[in-house]
Amino acid sequence: MKHKPTTLKDRLGALWGLLTISDDDYTAYMRSYGELFIDSPENTKADYESAVPLRGYPQGSSNELAELYKVIHLLCTLGSVEKMYMPPTIDPDQSVLQNQILFERIVASDLQLKPGERFLDLGCGCGAIAEHMAELTGAIPSGVNLDRSQIEKAWRNPNLPRENFAFGDFNKALEFDDATFDAVYAIQPMTYVSNHDFTFSEVFRVLKPGGRFVINDVAALDAYDRDDEHKRTLIQHTRELTVFGGFWYYKYWEDAFRAAGFELISSVGRPAVEVIKKEVALFDKYEAAFKLLAKLHVIPKKTDKLMQRMNENSQSYIKAEEEELLTLNWHCVGEKPA
Repeated sequence: MKHKPTTLKDRLGALWGLLTISDDDYTAYMRSYGELFIDSPENTKADYESAVPLRGYPQGSSNELAELYKVIHLLCTLGSVEKMYMPPTIDPDQSVLQNQILFERIVASDLQLKPGERFLDLGCGCGAIAEHMAELTGAIPSGVNLDRSQIEKAWRNPNLPRENFAFGDFNKALEFDDATFDAVYAIQPMTYVSNHDFTFSEVFRVLKPGGRFVINDVAALDAYDRDDEHKRTLIQHTRELTVFGGFWYYKYWEDAFRAAGFELISSVGRPAVEVIKKEVALFDKYEAAFKLLAKLHVIPKKTDKLMQRMNENSQSYIKAEEEELLTLNWHCVGEKPA
């Protein structure tokens, strides 16, 4: 079977999940914002130049994070981001989904996998990226993810080897032998790393010599100054919208690779603002529709509130990228020496 992006059936399933959400899951999701995204760790360019040590994200393995993802995955699937990441703009004329596909081809090229080799997706979600990566490379996919509901969805995918996908936490020792994988990648889960030295060393351990590790994640850029209230507010709004945890200047990512023993092959940031605008426009329509349907008592009020909570401050996200305060797509490629 051929890998397919999010289908109408996927979206309808997500909508049904939102309409029938339990009171406990609703309450846990709404509460998680105050527990996960207040006083989150930041390390800026000024910190880096002053040799301020990197401070990891303390709640990277929390129950609250799992509760958040259990619901936000449904909201993202309703839009165009079932894969739980916003891709960089590779082709501004194409959709979010098409830009994901184009970007994943870049990742596949970076990984340099051959047919029959093995790769690991850290923070694999429901396995949609791993499915596409396997199709592109002919390699055998594995994945770990903190949210059990998404792993259960991966198990139902006939294109994925069920036994290779597991509930797991990259803030703990990876349950694989040394030199198991030919490549490892992580696309936008790494802001939940609690200890960079530990996690990067674990990836180094499970990689074969010559294997590559690719991350693509949130990074602070040169223009971000947390002493500027306007900039700090934009970043906080963006953090809540895109649910990223730690926020670190991109050179901290580069140093984490080197400290673990990797040779840094490349390090580059890519903007996503044009695809962000497409997704925000879509969710603005959803929010208006949900508000009307809730007012008419067609859908539960809590479903409307879920959408409002997710889509809140979406314009701040656009401004933060336009002012080059951050990128959601800092892309590093490291190689374990042969």
